Amino acid sequence: MKINTKRFIYFRQSFALVLGTAIAVIMMQSVAWGMNQVGMYDVWEHHVTNSKKYSNPFDYNVIELQATFTSPSGKNFNFFGFYDGNGNGGQNGDVWKLRFMPDKVGTWTYTYRWTDGTSGDSGSFQVVDTGLPGPLKVASDNSWYFDDARGNPFHFRGYDIHHIMLDEARKTPNIVTELKNIKNVMNTRLIGKDYNFTMIRLSGDRKKVRSDAYGNRSFWLNTTDKKTFDISVWRAWEDIIEHAKKSKVYVIPFSIIAQKSQYDFKTFKVFLRHFVARYSAYYNFFGWSPVWEWSDIWSASEVSQIMMQLQRWDPFQRLLTIHDCSDTRYTGWLDFSMRQASLATASGKVRDVFAANSRRTGQQQGSCNASGGVGLPFLNKPIIGSEDIWENISGTWGQPRNRVEVRRAAWGIQMAGVMPLYSEWNNWNPGKGTASPDIRRMFDFFYSNTRYRQYKQLNHLVSKNARQIASGKEGLEYVVYDENGGDITIDLSDAGGANTFDVLWYNPISGSTKDGGKVNGGASRTLHSPISGDTVLLLTRGKADTVSPKAPTKLSIRSVERF
Repeated sequence: MKINTKRFIYFRQSFALVLGTAIAVIMMQSVAWGMNQVGMYDVWEHHVTNSKKYSNPFDYNVIELQATFTSPSGKNFNFFGFYDGNGNGGQNGDVWKLRFMPDKVGTWTYTYRWTDGTSGDSGSFQVVDTGLPGPLKVASDNSWYFDDARGNPFHFRGYDIHHIMLDEARKTPNIVTELKNIKNVMNTRLIGKDYNFTMIRLSGDRKKVRSDAYGNRSFWLNTTDKKTFDISVWRAWEDIIEHAKKSKVYVIPFSIIAQKSQYDFKTFKVFLRHFVARYSAYYNFFGWSPVWEWSDIWSASEVSQIMMQLQRWDPFQRLLTIHDCSDTRYTGWLDFSMRQASLATASGKVRDVFAANSRRTGQQQGSCNASGGVGLPFLNKPIIGSEDIWENISGTWGQPRNRVEVRRAAWGIQMAGVMPLYSEWNNWNPGKGTASPDIRRMFDFFYSNTRYRQYKQLNHLVSKNARQIASGKEGLEYVVYDENGGDITIDLSDAGGANTFDVLWYNPISGSTKDGGKVNGGASRTLHSPISGDTVLLLTRGKADTVSPKAPTKLSIRSVERF
């Protein structure tokens, strides 16, 4: 069969049609076109048409496009493609796609084949370094945090828009429109404001399944056939991921996969395999978090069955997590934790610096056996405070009600070595919160001024009665957050009397700084804050150029302003 092959050149994350003559090749029942150049860690894509008719082209048990990719060093990666209708979002057509994320510069080769014996083909493409950071991994210098694929520290700046989308869902007639609106929300709330991580909730198709806000029925073409998918919905999700990638924003779903009642596992694997084939090549599609509070939906063994299947299928070995409770039975696959802050504090609320100032703090979820939501063996792996600081004016579930309470809770979380994910719920008026500037200011402070990745909690050095918490590296650097201002007494007995520390006062409300001179270690020292309210004290020994490498320069440690 004589066919035409067209090739696309990848440049600056967009497709450009190569002008020229079509190259005739001989293939059986198929035609292919794709990229011949792609950036390292970007998405290489190859289109293959197959004119045969199949009972269900989405079901890999019926038919599948499979491929082997070979790196410049000779390492092989086995992967698989997916059916994509007409290739442009239309439901009907004869287009399949292969996607891959190359991690080495040079010439890659590939072969593809069909499981029904239809002839495949082979080819090659060039990978160049365009500077993309690549997928995240657990950091090598401190397992509480993340590095990018190049080994650079990832300075987490999280913003959660899933509750904003609850409000958007009320305004939209269908899921595709809702997904398109997510891009608008990203533009106004995240992009250009230094956020680099977001959690997104898919609310559900309001026409088809209005009562189902958490499952994945929106991905089906109809609610009775769980193995046939609505391509327009899958494509709309791709647009979100692509849009985020342009600004180097990592995306994780709040809930996307399934409720227990929707599937037997054999059926569910059809959805899961399509999900991996379509999305896993996007470096910024961060990890896999399949559902909301899992213990309300699945057993621990069912979660492990799903996640270990993902682990076997994903050639890129993306990070795995499950929402809000890291069960001890997840040893072997869980890479980081997502948690809700506990309400069991002295005040009963997540409204001060103490409430979530712990790596173990978290809500007990149903049948989860991890005390406090995060327990051994996961306490020394990264923890994201995915539902720790919702700004909620009504205070429902003990959440912070205003800017002051969100700010204090966020500092408490950050100083425990947990990565806070800010959310503007605001009494079912999502997106109306006021604390975002304070959260961004807090991130700027830590990532520009401190060696935070070396920190441990040092609360024993200050006074809880005086509303103070502390973190740092003893003898080198200390940060104190004080809710009241005034005098701060910190025990520097173990710091050594010969060591001198630079004193910096920081106003977490305005971002102003004031040079406080110097103080010696070797004893308890009392310093008087020039700030009357919430105060941050930073004591640093050594030069400012020893701060975390590649941190964004937002705040000078030597800048001096009047309060």
